[in-house]
Amino acid sequence: MFETDVAMQLKEINTRLAQLMQQKINEYDLRIGLLHLAMLVKKYPEKSQKELAKEMRFTEGAMSQSVKRLIQEDILEQIPLETDMRYNRLAVTQKGENFIKDYESYIFNVYKETFIGFEDDELIELDKYLKRINSNLEKISNENIESR
Repeated sequence: MFETDVAMQLKEINTRLAQLMQQKINEYDLRIGLLHLAMLVKKYPEKSQKELAKEMRFTEGAMSQSVKRLIQEDILEQIPLETDMRYNRLAVTQKGENFIKDYESYIFNVYKETFIGFEDDELIELDKYLKRINSNLEKISNENIESR
């Protein structure tokens, strides 16, 4: 079945991209979830640890462990809130900023190299097809949720 072959190619692409991402993160001796947390703190500095845990689908205990690890690695820091000194706000340190920039730059280059040899019109067509695939998968997902 040709659809199966295409789906397997997409799966292989996803696996290879994930491996490349993880190789970069391994340079910092971290997991992808910790990188994602640091990126969320950078993007939403006003969010509480509890809100970030919900966003990442972490338990509060898992979030505490993750934050502790990132603080130990000097990627995050806790800053007491001026309004209530009992609570802390998370912030990305300079080392964390450098880590995120390094990772983003690396991934940007991987994405650019992935599409070497493609013309702009080919990428536009590919983007259209991939959006259609994602739309079809969304419909399947919604139908499965509704049938429960």
